[in-house]
Amino acid sequence: MRWFKKKKPPETEAIAAFWQWWESVRADVAGAISAGGVSVYTEAFNNHVNAIHEDLQWELTPGQGSAHALVVSPGGKPTLRAVAARWLAAAPSPDATWEYAARRVADLQVFTSTMVINDQKLELDQLRYGITVDQEISQVDIVCYHPAFASLPDDALGQITFLSLDWTLGEDGVEIWVGSVSWTSAPLVNPKTPSDLFHAVEAIKADDQWVIMSGEKPDGIPLLATVAMPLRSARWPRFDLHIPVTLPYTRYNDGQFPVESSLDALRSFEDGLAVEIGANGALVAHETSGRQRVLHFYVDSQTNAQAQIEEQLRSWPEGRATVAPHLDPAFDGVSHLMR
Repeated sequence: MRWFKKKKPPETEAIAAFWQWWESVRADVAGAISAGGVSVYTEAFNNHVNAIHEDLQWELTPGQGSAHALVVSPGGKPTLRAVAARWLAAAPSPDATWEYAARRVADLQVFTSTMVINDQKLELDQLRYGITVDQEISQVDIVCYHPAFASLPDDALGQITFLSLDWTLGEDGVEIWVGSVSWTSAPLVNPKTPSDLFHAVEAIKADDQWVIMSGEKPDGIPLLATVAMPLRSARWPRFDLHIPVTLPYTRYNDGQFPVESSLDALRSFEDGLAVEIGANGALVAHETSGRQRVLHFYVDSQTNAQAQIEEQLRSWPEGRATVAPHLDPAFDGVSHLMR
């Protein structure tokens, strides 16, 4: 007799199976949390989440608008961000009992509690930050301080700092909006509370920043790039397929940059592609050099966005438009444009 390993269901089927199971147990899980017996569901959660992807992480936490929250997160792995986002997209609407998230969310209430590390108690409401805002790239550099830092080892200071940032801004908020992070045992000159940091980040979120960069290629040809800042894959968690669209153009200046009708055509075509894919993708940057422009689109690989873009290429009037799609959930294809 031959034995065969059971084939893992496709991601979409595993996600559908998860939510079907969840509908049958959600009330019981809420009751078990209140009764302190939720651990009886651990194995079932593990099985259903692992069926989607074995490296996804799950947790049950107090909700922000509901009594409880169910979180399935990529656990810091960019390659799983799109999977977690698709899990969330299939979730039921939040209600008084349950809400859902695909990353650890901010929780400023944590700062009213006490943390024990290395047998030492830390009153979390004494944490303070030095904040430097870079408006151009929409990021915040942070220095963390606590009076107890002087008596703790450096690895503990880093652990406390990054945990506190997750509590303040949420997992994605730290990855998207935070630049450099450090910590100090010396009192800060202008200390800010976690709430101050939260509001500083909320303020830069309101601005849709596009930054122009210039340089030149190894052969000396000038290069211009226009980039959505901050350029971080966590801003577009569902978009895991990179589609660089290369467009040649016929009218250009001495620097070989587009002018007149070619510039108008590029802008119009770019806008048309963005409208065509709608909510299933985004243009995150474009680079122009040597009589061609590369549009960097990222889309959801589980939709027809790739086909929609490719269908439009034949209408480009100034030469042969090409694409080179590839899976890239970590945005490695535009890492040279990140700051």
